[in-house]
Amino acid sequence: MKRAFCVTLMMMLLCGALIPAAGADGALADVYCEAQDFSTVYPADAQAVWEEGSGLRIWLNGPGYVPNVLIWRRAPEKKFNNPVNYLNNVYREHMEEQYNNDVGTNPCQQVEMGGKTVYLARYHYKANGNSLCMTRVIEIREAGDVEYAAKYPENDPDAALAALENAVRYYGEGNYAGASPQGTGQRVGPTTPYTDGRFHVELPQGWRITTAGEYAEFTFKAWDPANPNRTIFFLMKLEPFLKGSAAKAQYTRVANSLGKGNMYEWFADAPAMGSCTLEAFLNVIPEAYTYADKYYSMGLMVSPSVLPQIKNPRFVKRVPSSIPAPDTYKDNTIAAITFEDYLGQPCEGVVTAQPVDMMSYDFGGVDGAPYTVYLFMGFTAPRGELNDLAPTLGYCLNSFGFEESYVKKAIDFSNDQKDALLAIGEYMSAAHTAMVEAWLAR
Repeated sequence: MKRAFCVTLMMMLLCGALIPAAGADGALADVYCEAQDFSTVYPADAQAVWEEGSGLRIWLNGPGYVPNVLIWRRAPEKKFNNPVNYLNNVYREHMEEQYNNDVGTNPCQQVEMGGKTVYLARYHYKANGNSLCMTRVIEIREAGDVEYAAKYPENDPDAALAALENAVRYYGEGNYAGASPQGTGQRVGPTTPYTDGRFHVELPQGWRITTAGEYAEFTFKAWDPANPNRTIFFLMKLEPFLKGSAAKAQYTRVANSLGKGNMYEWFADAPAMGSCTLEAFLNVIPEAYTYADKYYSMGLMVSPSVLPQIKNPRFVKRVPSSIPAPDTYKDNTIAAITFEDYLGQPCEGVVTAQPVDMMSYDFGGVDGAPYTVYLFMGFTAPRGELNDLAPTLGYCLNSFGFEESYVKKAIDFSNDQKDALLAIGEYMSAAHTAMVEAWLAR
């Protein structure tokens, strides 16, 4: 199930390049391909994504553009019997079928590349009026042969061939460099596992964590004691949020007419969202914090300590979220944002949430039913830090999951609800790469 989510996610990555500054001077980044369990490197200012049925693709100038490099690991039982025949005949015929027999071929040779002896052939062809070349390489390995392909313009081979040689040189089975398991190409910083028996999560070393609620009400926030604006957070459920100012005014009128301590005060004090959208929800987080501070001790709201301090959010980039959402929720997105904390300090982050309109009922001429927000999660940092921190924070958020033994103890949940809790880890995985890319590719 996890891999299916990751494949779906990869197809929705942004059509822009990563922007770490190190890429400008030829720096390389580690990448781990979880789907085929291998690692290599690629230019730090490029983008590497898994493409189901094709392989790990390194886009040097953004998705869909030449030049690019492709890596595919064959299963051990599918080793090449005759790599020379494959390149000279089988693959040549495939290229000729693709390009109307208008393909020139430099036949297979054994050459040294990246300190290894490999088989190499080149195919020259035209696509959309452009003269292109594909250098295709086969590396014979005991744990599974590897195919590499570099596509580039005939008159500009250098970047693709350099990326190809580095991919070959540093290829190895497993995650030998500690790279992000979703292939963002950024090194994951030191982390340490944390569990309290209910859930498990990887945290950056030295971070603290607080939790609140159980099962469908569970929440956590982890932060760096050196700067509390460095956070990762996850809230299963957050409510109530009134449907606009008219609903709030009506609850306030009723509450005031009944005197202190009546139940309508709880709703009258609730934040009012202008619409059932991620943007409307983020805008009322300060009000939600105040509301939680007042009602948490009564058991009517989550602890304010698990809420991120997000004020004046500004959307920098939005991408579709592949986390399953109700059909009625039309704003299922992940957002890269800048914002201020409650002291006015500039921050940045990546967030997603699912505000849902569960029902309607008439309350003095307005809809008195509240919105509920599900699966509010993300990571934040002081302004200017997220380029370096996003891969590590995304990796940590992705690692969260409930322990099966904890979920099985729930007696008030159906089997479907228990399965949904256990699937939270899969949802995190589905969101992971898009959350990192939403920032780096903004």
